[in-house]
Amino acid sequence: MFNSNRMKTITIILCFSGILSSVLAQTTTEEEYIKKYQERIKMTRINDVYIPSNTEEAMKELARLTEEDARKKLLTVPEDTIASKLHFSLGRWMQLNWGMDEGSRISHYYKTKGVSYTDDQIDLLLRCFYRFVGGNDLREDDLVRHYVALRKSEADVRKRKGKVIKELGPGK
Repeated sequence: MFNSNRMKTITIILCFSGILSSVLAQTTTEEEYIKKYQERIKMTRINDVYIPSNTEEAMKELARLTEEDARKKLLTVPEDTIASKLHFSLGRWMQLNWGMDEGSRISHYYKTKGVSYTDDQIDLLLRCFYRFVGGNDLREDDLVRHYVALRKSEADVRKRKGKVIKELGPGK
C-alpha cells in the first residue's frame, strides 16, 4: 500500500511529465515552420479542399460552392453589411478550409501584396465576391491599398502612443 506522500510525488511526476511531453510535442523551430509554410503555399489541395491561387480563382471557386439563389440574396444587402455578416460564417470557412492561418496559395498571394492579416484577407475576399456576384469590377488593387494603408496607420498610431522606457545615449 502506498503512503500519501509517495502518492503525491507520483502524481506530481505524472502531471509534470504529461505537461512536458505536451509542450515538447508542440514545439517547432522557426526553420520547421518556414519549411512547412513553403510546402503549403505550393499545394493545390489541403485536406482534399481545392486552394485558389489568386482572387480570380477564389471567385470562381466560391461561385462553384454556392447556390445561385444564395448568391442573388447577397445583392439585396449593402457590401459593408455582407462583409460583416459573412465574416464569421463564409469567411471562417475560407480561413479554415483554405488554410489561411498556416499558409496556403491564397493567403501567400495576399501576403505578397502586403495584406498579411487573415481578417483583412477574408474581408477582401468577401467584398470581391459581393462585387463578382453583382457583375462589378472587383477593384482588388483598391482594396489591397486600403488594407495596407489601414495597417500602416494603426502602426503609426501605436508608435506615437508608445512610451519610451529608457533612452540610451551613444556609448551606453
